[in-house]
Amino acid sequence: MGIFREKDGITRRQFFKGAGMIAVTAVLAGVFAKFGIDVFAASDDYISERIAGLYTLDEKMAIRRSHKNPEILQLYKDFLSPGEVKPLSEKAHHLLHTKYGQDIPGLITELQKHQHEAA
Repeated sequence: MGIFREKDGITRRQFFKGAGMIAVTAVLAGVFAKFGIDVFAASDDYISERIAGLYTLDEKMAIRRSHKNPEILQLYKDFLSPGEVKPLSEKAHHLLHTKYGQDIPGLITELQKHQHEAA
């Protein structure tokens, strides 16, 4: 029964089929690689333009430092350290530092209490 026995090697049809699949895969890989490179180049250009824009805006600002901002100074005098500007006060540290998890409800309660007292 020689009909069911595998032949040695591959047929010409199998060769062309395999070669065609490899060629299509290579072309698609090249297209996607080129697209990816273009996207990264556009991304880098955007980031560079954004950085330049932010620096330009910063240079035009009248007040460029938060510790010289009159509104921030007033916030410290009125609320964070009453009567003086004390950036490292306990209240400033407590309210201005990031809170996570179980600390949030207490912070909200304290802020609401102060809001009701001020009103």
